[in-house]
Amino acid sequence: MNDDRRTGPGQPALGGKGSGARGKWRRPGRALWHWSAGRAAGGGLRPTGKFLFSRMVMLPALMLTVLALAGTAYFDDHRRTEELRDRYAPALVELAHARVSLVLAQQEAERRLGTGGDAPPPQTALVGLGERYPSLVTKASQSLNNAVQTGALSRAQEQVVRVVSGLVSAYDGWIGWAGSHHDSAPLRRAGMDYAADLLRTGPTSVLQRIGALEEALRAAVADRADRFTALALAAWGALPAMLVLVFVFVGLLDFVRAGLRVRSPLLVLYALPVLLVLVVLSFSVAAQQRAQWEVERSVSRIGQITVPRPTGDGTQGAGASRGPDAAIERADAALAEKLRGTHPDGWEAASMLALSVGAAGAVGCGLTLRRYGREHWKIDWGKA
Repeated sequence: MNDDRRTGPGQPALGGKGSGARGKWRRPGRALWHWSAGRAAGGGLRPTGKFLFSRMVMLPALMLTVLALAGTAYFDDHRRTEELRDRYAPALVELAHARVSLVLAQQEAERRLGTGGDAPPPQTALVGLGERYPSLVTKASQSLNNAVQTGALSRAQEQVVRVVSGLVSAYDGWIGWAGSHHDSAPLRRAGMDYAADLLRTGPTSVLQRIGALEEALRAAVADRADRFTALALAAWGALPAMLVLVFVFVGLLDFVRAGLRVRSPLLVLYALPVLLVLVVLSFSVAAQQRAQWEVERSVSRIGQITVPRPTGDGTQGAGASRGPDAAIERADAALAEKLRGTHPDGWEAASMLALSVGAAGAVGCGLTLRRYGREHWKIDWGKA
């Protein structure tokens, strides 16, 4: 019997379809390698001068492209770390101080003037609101002004802070009016009620406005700490550029060894700083990311600090009420200590040095190829 699977003259061998598919993949790969290693279609070497001239331009350009993309990713990350550390974190600390100071001021006013139908204590007739209430209001106003000075707020948010500062002045005026009429229960209660409404009641109250600002800034901190757009784009650009660079460099070494009979450790030495840059910048970006996450966690903890309600007998004194302010300062100090531990500024100097060395290596590669090809250029283009 005849077997249809048997091959005959002029018929393709078994497995020819798979071999053809592999051949289709091999042909583009072989063409790319020939282009990289300076081989002609037949496998021979291309003119040495022209090939070295093309690589003298291409190789430093690829190296500088990789360095530029890696530097862009790092410095964008470093800029966001500086914004979070020097602007957003201080602004949130100041807003928290303002919020806490105003709550403490209200508690102090209530302790001095009474609430509802309660009469003020006898010493109010002698010392009025005392020294602590005005110092707390002054501190709140200063903290609001300091928040604006950090530069973290947008123009609209700065306008909100100015409105809040005006409301704080109005609040202080009503508390002062209630204090000046402490001997008249209706007038005192009216002043206290107006002040409490300004401070706490409704979405446009002072504390609500400050809370909304804190929430917006915390959202901005989270956005900057989690935003990998520029970093991801630069990384996706640097990766294919690095692969092309490696492909071109390996082909160049093969051409130099085959055509010039030179192994060229000098080219390898000049190319190593580019790899060093990628390693240093990777560690630098990791340090920046840790710093940003520390800022995000710290400002979240600061936003959760509140003022405990005073005890019924009014025994919460200045030392106890110092607790929220002290907690804010401790969180701020802990953040500063953790940022020092991540060394974001130290990595900046190391990254700048690595980029400079990498750029020098790229120039060195170009000069080395110029030295290799100078005599061959005279041969290839001498007659032209």
